[in-house]
Amino acid sequence: MGFFSTLLGWGEDKKAAIKDEINIMDAINAHIKWKIRLERYLNGTSDENLDPNIICRDDQCVLGKWIHGPALKHFRDDDGFVALREDHAQFHIVAGKVVSNVQANDKAAADALMKGDYMVASRKVVHALTELGKQV
Repeated sequence: MGFFSTLLGWGEDKKAAIKDEINIMDAINAHIKWKIRLERYLNGTSDENLDPNIICRDDQCVLGKWIHGPALKHFRDDDGFVALREDHAQFHIVAGKVVSNVQANDKAAADALMKGDYMVASRKVVHALTELGKQV
């Protein structure tokens, strides 16, 4: 059974438990805001000191902590959840590479990542979270 199909068969108590564990809209907004943060970093208008060794880790943000923690008890072996987990990890890897490229003064490579791999990874995560939000 798929990630979202699993949710359809759940009672309101289990769905409420997920809502108590994570705010899906906050997670979506956080991922959307990463684009703005990275674009500012890329164009030199950011005051942030971003560390690619932290950004590349998918277990440091609120969503990642949920994916690597409480969500496992609900979805550990679910294919859709595994895909979300992989997409989220890829999102962070690419974001870390963008920052690394900016720090190496290779803004062309950072820009190419933003327009390619980053955009794809970000869309996948936001889409999965949007679908999850519809179910809980």
